[in-house]
Amino acid sequence: MKSLRERFIKTTILMALISTALVILVTLLLLFIFSICEPDGFQRIWLGSSVFVGHHDDRNKFAVYAVLWAVTAISTVLITCTFSSAKLSRDILKAVKQLQQAAEKITEGDLNFEVMACRDKELNDLCNAFDEIRKKLKENQNQELKNKEERNMLMANLSHDMRTPITSIKGYLEGIKDGVANSPEKMDKYLDTIYTKAIILQKLVDNMTEYAELELGRMQYAFEFLNITEFLCQLAESYKAEAEEQGLKMESRIVSEELTIVGDKSKLKRVFDNLISNAIKYNKEGGTITISMEKERNGALLCISDTGKGIKEKDKNKVFDGFYRGDAARSNIKGNGLGLGISKQIVESHRGKIWIKSEENVGTEVYIYLPLRSS
Repeated sequence: MKSLRERFIKTTILMALISTALVILVTLLLLFIFSICEPDGFQRIWLGSSVFVGHHDDRNKFAVYAVLWAVTAISTVLITCTFSSAKLSRDILKAVKQLQQAAEKITEGDLNFEVMACRDKELNDLCNAFDEIRKKLKENQNQELKNKEERNMLMANLSHDMRTPITSIKGYLEGIKDGVANSPEKMDKYLDTIYTKAIILQKLVDNMTEYAELELGRMQYAFEFLNITEFLCQLAESYKAEAEEQGLKMESRIVSEELTIVGDKSKLKRVFDNLISNAIKYNKEGGTITISMEKERNGALLCISDTGKGIKEKDKNKVFDGFYRGDAARSNIKGNGLGLGISKQIVESHRGKIWIKSEENVGTEVYIYLPLRSS
């Protein structure tokens, strides 16, 4: 691919060479005609008698041939330059026209096209740059459509997740108002149920607030040097009682070596709360939950595993998306699909990584890698 500068230089040289060749050809042709029409003309011109001191008719004839030569030579040069320039400008204008059409399509919101390559390097670079702009706008457009779908899903999920506890609270309050809870035992039961449903609503609102803050980049972190070994041991002990209440077995395999990271204790607790909550919800009756941690190079590798229903292969790449839940799970699993999305963003804010290994009807393993404190 030649540069536009090279084409200009080449075109200029070709115009000069072709014009010179054509002028020489025209000159020879006119001299040939002159020699036929005036056999003694060359001799008189050579002796100087015709042009300067010759007869008036001879001078007129020579002037006619001279003017004819000048007009023909100039016309030849102009035609050659015009043709060469037109060819070069046609190629340039073709690329400019293509870019103009692309700009008009973008203005109209049409991004489903491709800016074609040009034969000249500079113009081709411009076309490629323009096409990159189009691709970026297309990505932004697709992202906007995705965000719109997520907002619609958000509204649908909020409606679904809030309807059940609100209906329960309303029903039990009406029961209290109508006097159905006519004994201390019933009153306590009604109030406990109302309190439980209110906690569910509070968690939903907290999730929504936290997720919005993360998406907008407004989440505030209080980083500190944190003994992740001690921290995880304490959490494992606190989760043990909750797992046993659900008929599950809790195991911990945490390295004894003291590992220190730079992290926000409350935000990391939020991550482990989400993961343990999922391990409990999606586990089988009598199943096992395992919390493990080991040192991996310059980081701590943590794993929360369960012996539950697992995740379908088609769903593995979607579990970290906000508000995502498998269709089969929606009917009997409570939650709003935000937990893993929030966890992913918190872990990445700690310069860590989170990923999932899962096999359907076997279980799920969620891995978290957090870099250790730099020495």
